[in-house]
Amino acid sequence: MRIGRALGWSLALAAVLASAAAEAQPAAAARPGWMLGLGAQADEQDGSSVLGTLYVGVSERTWLTLAAGASSAPAGADDIEADTLALGVDHRFDGVGFTLDAEQWGDPDALETQELGGSIYFARPRWHLSLRYESRDIEIPLTITGPLGGTLRRTLDVGADGVAINGHVRLATSWRLYFGLAEYDYERNLNALLRIDNLNWLDASTLPLAGSLLDHERWLAVERTFGNALLNVRFVTDSSALDGSDLDTLDVAALFPIGRRVDLQVNVGHGRSEFFDAGLYGGLLFLFYGG
Repeated sequence: MRIGRALGWSLALAAVLASAAAEAQPAAAARPGWMLGLGAQADEQDGSSVLGTLYVGVSERTWLTLAAGASSAPAGADDIEADTLALGVDHRFDGVGFTLDAEQWGDPDALETQELGGSIYFARPRWHLSLRYESRDIEIPLTITGPLGGTLRRTLDVGADGVAINGHVRLATSWRLYFGLAEYDYERNLNALLRIDNLNWLDASTLPLAGSLLDHERWLAVERTFGNALLNVRFVTDSSALDGSDLDTLDVAALFPIGRRVDLQVNVGHGRSEFFDAGLYGGLLFLFYGG
């Protein structure tokens, strides 16, 4: 899913937390429980985003996901307000599991995407590996000026496919190494769309670009456990399918308990691209547990 790729509280990361919570429960657990995540972030380019994610364990092997959020482009970038809604299911067998999900993201006046995806993953005590495929339908509204000065509203449809590999390895008792890569293939050459003004906001700051049209993605992270707290340092490099520009992000996140059933994650990151000045972003994520 494309929600907040560069963000420490992204849906993908929260799904890992939910999966870990499921692994930690006894096999005979009567109530698998639930987890609610509420987070917000902002960057120096005046981009911002909020996200709420609910995970419900309907059985000891099956989790359902509901996520909703919004992100804003920087001031002066057409005042884009992009909304997100996502649904997913995660089911685990003995050592093998699968996920299915659907997501809608975007602003109807600028860009909308609908995505269907799924993955199969292999879980062992010391490692975890996931193989993912997703299909996207992208709709871009256009205003065309005719030879007599009249205007017409049209919608450009672009299909896309993506494949990804993600995993982690336990290096020692308190250390884990995370890694991932993804490749995307579009039906049309998106470089030809550069003159569409309402797409310029995608390269305006760290947060909007995190959920936009990527050509490929690479990331590597190291996690250290300190008692009940976690420290995660992650480096991500992306390439935009619109113009080939690169976005490099370094993110540091700390997760620690602040109550019997409440955790807090604080993250700070630095993003740099060819189309905006290097700058900082950061945010908070509260995790509530029940069951």
